[in-house]
Amino acid sequence: MDFVYASRLDCNQCPGGFHLTIWALSVQEYIKFKPTQTQREEGPPWVMDSDPVPAVVLAAGFSRRLGRPKALVSVNGRTLIEWAHERLLEAGCRPVVVVNASIESEVRARLPTAHLVVNADPDSGRTGSLQLGIHALSQTVERPLLRLVMVPVDRPCWNVEVVKTLLGHGGNAAASNEGRNGHPVVMMADALASVNAAKQDTPLRDIVDFVGVPVHAPWLHMNIDTPDDVDRLMAQGTHLAACFSQSEGI
Repeated sequence: MDFVYASRLDCNQCPGGFHLTIWALSVQEYIKFKPTQTQREEGPPWVMDSDPVPAVVLAAGFSRRLGRPKALVSVNGRTLIEWAHERLLEAGCRPVVVVNASIESEVRARLPTAHLVVNADPDSGRTGSLQLGIHALSQTVERPLLRLVMVPVDRPCWNVEVVKTLLGHGGNAAASNEGRNGHPVVMMADALASVNAAKQDTPLRDIVDFVGVPVHAPWLHMNIDTPDDVDRLMAQGTHLAACFSQSEGI
């Protein structure tokens, strides 16, 4: 079999200085995964990655306007937190779930294999919850965090294909529909460092400059914040078949 070789000289990942990384791809694989100019400059992870991609699901809010935990809203027999967890696993991620103390036991009962992190002060800001997730991953993943997928539980209308599309793009990327960025997002090491250095209440859009990756997802921006939002989520529509099919998941 013919192979295409790609290499990158790194100076910022080795304490001892430079190191050369070489990947070997079959011609067929290279054609399928051929990187853009931006991805060639960034190097991994545009090539296939045998390691699971870390992910963080943010579910620590108190859901005051909804009046009940958003993470435990049920659609087609599963809660939103279960849907998010299962989709990420199917997309090749191994997620950390950040919750508040009041729902920890209920989430743990539904996700016994997930790594749960409790945010004792979720009112401090969503970025603070993300910082907790990044810290938890840095303590559990036995390699540098080169990229990370993040999804908030109250933006549930995405599916496995959306995540795979983002992971295949490279760089700091956000799912985008009709020119409007949404979630999930993928953050590279530079973005993670910026998040860690930010104040807990700083909006993520003010910290990371995401490139919008077009996806066909007209329901992408559905937000679950009020009882009316839940009614819209439960209403019949293409989003139910695309994101909450009983056959979806593992």
